[in-house]
Amino acid sequence: MKSLENLLKILNCNDIVLMDMDILIRLGELTLKSRRSRRRFMNRLIDNIRDALTSNGYKEYEIVNMWSRILVKVDGDDKIFNVLRRVFGIVGFMEVVTRDFDDLNDIVSMGVEIYRDIIRNKVFAVKAKREGKHSFRSIDVNRELGKALTPYAKGVDLKNPDIWVKLEIRGNKVFYYLREFKAYGGLPIGTDGRIISLVSGGFDSAVASWYALKRGAEVHYFHAQLASEEYLKKVLRVVSVLAKNWSYGYRPKMYVADYRPLAAMIRDRIRRDYRIVILKRFMYRGGEYIADLLKADSLVTGEVLGQVSSQTLRNLKVSQEAIKIPVNRPLFGLDKDDIMKIAMEIGTYESSKVVEEVCALVERFPVLRASSKVVEEEESKLDFRVFEESLDNIRVYDLRDLEYDLKPIEDYPIEYDEIPDNAVLIDVRPSNEYIESHIPGSINIPQEELSEYIEDYRDRPIIIICRAGVLSKYIAYILRRKGYKAYYLVGGFERFRRRY
Repeated sequence: MKSLENLLKILNCNDIVLMDMDILIRLGELTLKSRRSRRRFMNRLIDNIRDALTSNGYKEYEIVNMWSRILVKVDGDDKIFNVLRRVFGIVGFMEVVTRDFDDLNDIVSMGVEIYRDIIRNKVFAVKAKREGKHSFRSIDVNRELGKALTPYAKGVDLKNPDIWVKLEIRGNKVFYYLREFKAYGGLPIGTDGRIISLVSGGFDSAVASWYALKRGAEVHYFHAQLASEEYLKKVLRVVSVLAKNWSYGYRPKMYVADYRPLAAMIRDRIRRDYRIVILKRFMYRGGEYIADLLKADSLVTGEVLGQVSSQTLRNLKVSQEAIKIPVNRPLFGLDKDDIMKIAMEIGTYESSKVVEEVCALVERFPVLRASSKVVEEEESKLDFRVFEESLDNIRVYDLRDLEYDLKPIEDYPIEYDEIPDNAVLIDVRPSNEYIESHIPGSINIPQEELSEYIEDYRDRPIIIICRAGVLSKYIAYILRRKGYKAYYLVGGFERFRRRY
């Protein structure tokens, strides 16, 4: 390579690009497709590889379709391996030295030059693969190259060597392996339709979206906003991990509908045990609306059988009756520990762990076996125009262009884990919940009335209390910006109730 570089300098061939790394890509199940389908899958995979390289700053590369392999010649570094292993459709790849040859003697002599220092003082074995017509067999390559390398090694062990000397022979080219890497397999994104993922920002919905991407779906996202803009930023950060690190070949979007007015109406008009199920039905409806816009074929959710009250079999059935589009649940039979491990593996864990549960409609005794008849009766109390207005004002985020939106969120050194003696406790839950049970000494000022009365407490420490500590955290943050000495109670009233 050095001599070639010097020659190019002498000739002043500035327009010639030297590729300093060859990567031979192994393909997965797409090789089992019919010839026509395989051609389509291969073309899409190559497009996705091109997008992955370009998106990660690799400008000089060449991609060669070898039908059962893909060869990437790139001016790159070791970081490229982590990029390629996240391109679905690739099961593995090898860093290789590529050479042309005329006969077996060429393969052996070049192999000795490449491997003699690598195997020095090691026990080795040779494993060759061959495709095409040649005057020799793979076993001949194993025997002759092994014989030529033996003087440089500690010994030979065909079952358990210290190092395998591997090579592939295809046509008149031989590929000598230097390093091997595993990838995630699956199918190239964009080969199997479009899906809308309902995302909350938690562990489950992110992992479910990843599984849909792995099976070749083009995934876009729908989020029903129930909390603050700061909370929304956290959700966007989670989904952007999937968009930027795993979603090569298209531009994933997230559609956000403000469900806060709808949630308030459900809280005011719907019987308590059915609120979560009815909210879930509206989330499905929102997802179906986006699916119709994008001509998507399915929804995907992070629901796990029995994990929470809204995910019992009966409640899932009743929730899904609100829509016509099918719902896929990749995590249906997984345990939470399984999901957390996958979240760590795919890189969404750190972003998801700071996304708190929204307490807008948290109830102590939700229905476990919902009735379709009761749901219809309860929904008749609602004004569907509120839901339609939320869809009319949907915001769309291009998840590849979120650098500005995803600036680090401020830390919140504003929490209390215990109740201090000198603070004003303001409970922002609805009045009926406060009357039923509350922290002794607390004052009930529902969120919508807070601005009218908060001025009376400007000079005193204030602790905001909601059901689970999410809404109160947001309110405390807003009050801090206005100059109040505001805090929130960690875990909200429900945590206090369980402890005391």
